Amino acid sequence: MTTSQLSKPLKRARQNAQKLERRQVILDAAWRAFQSSSYSELTVARIARETGLAKGTVFLYFRTKEEIFLEVTGQQLAEWFDMVDGRLTQLPVPAETEDVVEVIADSLQKRAYFTRLLAILSTVLEQNANYDAVLRFKQLLLIRLSHSGALMERALDFLRPGEGAHLLMQLEAIVIGLRHLADAAPVVRQLMTLDDMRAFDVDFDREFRQLALALLNGMNRV
Repeated sequence: MTTSQLSKPLKRARQNAQKLERRQVILDAAWRAFQSSSYSELTVARIARETGLAKGTVFLYFRTKEEIFLEVTGQQLAEWFDMVDGRLTQLPVPAETEDVVEVIADSLQKRAYFTRLLAILSTVLEQNANYDAVLRFKQLLLIRLSHSGALMERALDFLRPGEGAHLLMQLEAIVIGLRHLADAAPVVRQLMTLDDMRAFDVDFDREFRQLALALLNGMNRV
């Protein structure tokens, strides 16, 4: 094999590494921007400015803004699953229901922007991303749900095989609903200052803990 032939695979490897690096730069910039602006206010042009890349260059890697944030969501989910998995493995077997709720609730309390991403996942991101992007996301999510679900079943002896993953999806539904209620519109926030309107002031962390505990206790009784 000639020197020229040997150099081609090395060149392709460097190019692929550079593409992956640039792709991650875009994702990191999008995540930072999301933490200082609402999703509706964000544009691909702003993300491009954050990276120092041309807008057209960003579109070489992602077709839409939704595809960018779908991948951001996937990375944030992976970090969240890693944290939860680590804490679940430290619990005694079987664990107390309250301790499992504490693991989940504490992990979400520290990730408010992550829960805001989950709140727009099915209604915005998946609605405007293409088939292949959503398929990749769902495949990775399925793997993580299966693994973490098994750890939930290990911790909670009243869960049957397969119920751990389903439980995590039910908890996600609670997160989405509460996040929409907790992130009230400015006009609703203004109304909450009235004594008879305080019932609409939703504390995400407190309500999640109560609902998650009620769900698990109900499953235990059944």
